Amino acid sequence: MRALKLSIICTFLLLVAFSSGALAKTDPLSKANRLPPSLEEKVQLFKQALEENGYEVARGYWDLWTAEDCKYSLHSVGFCYGNNPTAPYAMAFVPAWKDEFVDKSMHHELSQPRRNMYPNYRLGEREALVVLAELPPPARYLGYQTYVSTRKTELNTEDPIYKKLISGTDPDLADLQQIIFGFSPNPDRMMMLASIGDAINNVVIDDQSIDDQSEKTSWNQQRFFVTTPDEDMAEAMIDALYEAGVESKYVFTEKVSPRLVHLGYGPEADDFFTVIRYAMPEDPTLGEQWREQLPLTVLRVRDKSGDEGIEPFEIPEYEEKKAAFDENELLNDLNNLVTAVKEYWGQTSDDNSALFRSVYLAFDLVGQHCLEYSGLPDYGYYQDPDRGPMNCIGDGQDADYRLSAGTYHLDDGQVIAVVGTLGTKTENATYTSLSVNWFPVLAGVLNRDDTVLEESAKKFKDALSDSSLYTKFYVYYFARDCSGLYPYCKEVSRKMVPKGEAIKIAQRNYVTPGTNRAPNPNWILSPVAIEFDGSKRPPM
Repeated sequence: MRALKLSIICTFLLLVAFSSGALAKTDPLSKANRLPPSLEEKVQLFKQALEENGYEVARGYWDLWTAEDCKYSLHSVGFCYGNNPTAPYAMAFVPAWKDEFVDKSMHHELSQPRRNMYPNYRLGEREALVVLAELPPPARYLGYQTYVSTRKTELNTEDPIYKKLISGTDPDLADLQQIIFGFSPNPDRMMMLASIGDAINNVVIDDQSIDDQSEKTSWNQQRFFVTTPDEDMAEAMIDALYEAGVESKYVFTEKVSPRLVHLGYGPEADDFFTVIRYAMPEDPTLGEQWREQLPLTVLRVRDKSGDEGIEPFEIPEYEEKKAAFDENELLNDLNNLVTAVKEYWGQTSDDNSALFRSVYLAFDLVGQHCLEYSGLPDYGYYQDPDRGPMNCIGDGQDADYRLSAGTYHLDDGQVIAVVGTLGTKTENATYTSLSVNWFPVLAGVLNRDDTVLEESAKKFKDALSDSSLYTKFYVYYFARDCSGLYPYCKEVSRKMVPKGEAIKIAQRNYVTPGTNRAPNPNWILSPVAIEFDGSKRPPM
């Protein structure tokens, strides 16, 4: 019945609105993002049909959240979020409903939005966030994901991760305690930045939407996303999109379970934000053009006839992570490679090197755990305690994150070498990257991807059990001065990290080929960081 009613409405609209331009003239946000005419037509038909069928609709816009925007978070909460400086996020900005509490303390926590627009929003039981998009050109990764931003709650001092961070046994963890268990600009609310489920990424999009030989890819194509806590609302949005000319296979639903999050429009409810990650386009020029245009829009839709959910979603289950190759088989070679690098420098102390830590295995940065849910499946790598709440720092199940155990300074000539396995060559990652983060503000300042890291271990191939294995490793340096270390060194300027400040280095492995998610963390070797005295460099 719903589909028939919407069909009648949309047929009428097509007769009276002979062009999408006529419909868009009354929509002040139709030019906020540069949509192709065919997509704007779908936006207007979808919006009009919903309003005629008793839904309240409000349009927002998208903008980039870049490394430059870290200044807002630094001012409001004192840290950024380990952002990737070479792959800015697209972030949704939406208007608030008239009956929605707006936390003014959060208004400039992430960026400087347009007037009466907000990156943080609350979500009703009978509400949906609907995104209509033209996807970007081909790239290594794209992911759509919603996070809980903050929650009205109290610190749990019995949390095992909290106890670990404040124990004092590891001084390098002290600053993390302030980040992972910190409060938002509103002291009644803790920072969460926690995922509610798996991202809808390019692999998932292709799997659902490409079902015949005539379609080769989803890149550069129109796709549609619905974020809602209610299955009945999701179906209504899919029906309305269908009547606007969209096949259901091109619509992707992100489930927000009322059992996991606190819904509603009052100050006690959770607030959310929604982002799109787009990384490593095949053609950087075309990728940058898409970022400049951002041909996508966002609509808030809610049912004016009632505010109670009809078919609430259950908590979505994270998919199991798999790996193509168990890197533990390379452990001896990694150790030999570390020894060879130290000998090359003539600095062989045991005290100058340390393993990176897995953020999942060491700190349990898993969104649903951070949101105090302990019912995750036993995949052999998730902890399952009764724990939280906790800041998950924008976690995601599409990447394996490793963070240097040490906190490093560079102003006295130090050179930091990172020795690790290259996930793209062990077939455990679609792309691998190393990033330098200004710490403890956790602002990403530079990034080096696998195309730069390749071949960097060749100098030390004779240290390996089989010299041909060098392609599966990297040896890369970070310093204020890279003299004699090029091309496998990147200088960290004082503009990136001010004098006297420290850094941490992170490794990311995104999406195991042939799967939807990151590699199993138990099968990934942690890199080793080595701190060298740069005044005693090996001969060029």
